[in-house]
Amino acid sequence: MESDESVSDSTRPVDSGVTRLAYHNGSWINADDVCLSSRDPAVTQAVTAVERVRAYNGRLFELDRHLDRWQRTTKALDLTGLPSRPSLSRLIDEAIARNGAWLARQKEFGVLWFATPGTADSPTLVIDLYPIDSALIERRTRSGSPLVVTSVQQPPSACWSRNIKVRCRLHYYLADREARQTDSDAIGILVDSDGTVTESSIANLLIVEAGGVVCPPSDQILSGVSLQVVRELASETGITWREQRISRERLAAAEEVLLTGTSCGIWFANSIDRSPLRAAGPVYQRLRSAFEGRVG
Repeated sequence: MESDESVSDSTRPVDSGVTRLAYHNGSWINADDVCLSSRDPAVTQAVTAVERVRAYNGRLFELDRHLDRWQRTTKALDLTGLPSRPSLSRLIDEAIARNGAWLARQKEFGVLWFATPGTADSPTLVIDLYPIDSALIERRTRSGSPLVVTSVQQPPSACWSRNIKVRCRLHYYLADREARQTDSDAIGILVDSDGTVTESSIANLLIVEAGGVVCPPSDQILSGVSLQVVRELASETGITWREQRISRERLAAAEEVLLTGTSCGIWFANSIDRSPLRAAGPVYQRLRSAFEGRVG
């Protein structure tokens, strides 16, 4: 799931002593000077389309899939007057080119862009870069993450499609806040109206049963780009894949619990509600190896 890390995680800005430039409605400005009008619906109603893509070895990961979702999201929000897909792609390339000095001081980086309705019927588009916390990624992929199943429900799809990526993330915030009352490092898992588990604020959730992968149905979750890639890798490595609703009991009984998202690609849960889980099981190891081969 290409969800956002909190500021305390892998997107925390690093003071490199070099100005980072961001694109803001036709201008290139200091990224720290980007601002929105208090009248922008992004501020008053959280109406914002957003995408984040990580680079591996200097190459953006699955950019076309991110652009596909961007087009679905901006259409759903009726955000018009934005650059065309080819123009946006060129602006992303330009953001990278203009920040060569900043990038030279980063081990890894990603690109964030978002659009809002703006004011006076003129949309706002921002494109910025962000650093990756490599130590955090290393820790997660080797040691896993604790999960807590929360009482927070996903907003119903009748409100907005779960397959678009927007900045209204209050449900994710509340889930993580509840989870961290149990474990300060925990990631909160949201539930659906029937009590089955769905996803977290930063990752899609998978379980392993009988050596195969089970994923919540596509209408329950954001179809993350990393999730799509992991599904392909499962097929390539002979791992079965099913889409089924996952109860709390089924989650707790799983052989392995896996996570997929922008920050790490694929990693695993080391506990559920403080109950330890098998660490780095065989299915995870196969998929992790295949993922590293894809991005290497």
